[in-house]
Amino acid sequence: MRTVALLALLAVNAIPAAGWFIEGWSAGTTLVVYWFENVAVCLFVAARIFANQRANPRRGHFAYQGPRSAGRGARASFLEGFLVTSLVFSAAHGLFLGVILLVLDQNGQDHLAGVVWHQVRIGCIGVLVVLAIEFAMDLPGLRRWSFWQIEQTANPSLGRIAVVHLTLVLGLFGAVLTDASALFGVFVVLKTLNALSTALPQWEPRTAPKWLSRVMNRLPNARPGEDFEDLWAKERADEAARRVGNEQPWVGTRNA
Repeated sequence: MRTVALLALLAVNAIPAAGWFIEGWSAGTTLVVYWFENVAVCLFVAARIFANQRANPRRGHFAYQGPRSAGRGARASFLEGFLVTSLVFSAAHGLFLGVILLVLDQNGQDHLAGVVWHQVRIGCIGVLVVLAIEFAMDLPGLRRWSFWQIEQTANPSLGRIAVVHLTLVLGLFGAVLTDASALFGVFVVLKTLNALSTALPQWEPRTAPKWLSRVMNRLPNARPGEDFEDLWAKERADEAARRVGNEQPWVGTRNA
């Protein structure tokens, strides 16, 4: 991971964590800042996709071929798909969060669910400043980014929206049910560790690990006659071909 991206990741996650552990923010305030962080991250990622698409149009931008497990078609605009997915999920999470905080506040749990808006403003401004600085430093070099770099930047953002925010909401519920605000602190730590885990390099061996092959070959196989090593090699070859296809220069119209 780039040094700038790593520092930005640390700073963005430190803001709500410091608010909760040091400044005494409520769980509601912390969750609102986390929600804003998700939205802001997605918008800055979308800006990177757009800038790279304009400067270095590749097939993946206009006819994105996603991994087989993602189930995406081969004629989807990557930017459009990313924005629709991320913003719809963010809107749904924001609505869900608002309803939960309102219900908890009405039930006398304002010490946890109450939102202090001037603290939210401070947290959101801090997050926005960090992300804006990171984007400004990335912008001059975005034309040299491969599509694979763009894809790797975008996909963790979608995963964070779908998993991390809901985990924090569950942490809020746990804190309410047990009347222990410390439980929500555990979820804040887990969220931070999960975010930092995205900085770790992916392990993508070309051949299947021997220990894993021995285990998998003992299990019932949906494709009789094929060893796990063969399936692994085929999937790696398909993935390599997919990446090469997405990197091809785009020669069609840009509104495809």
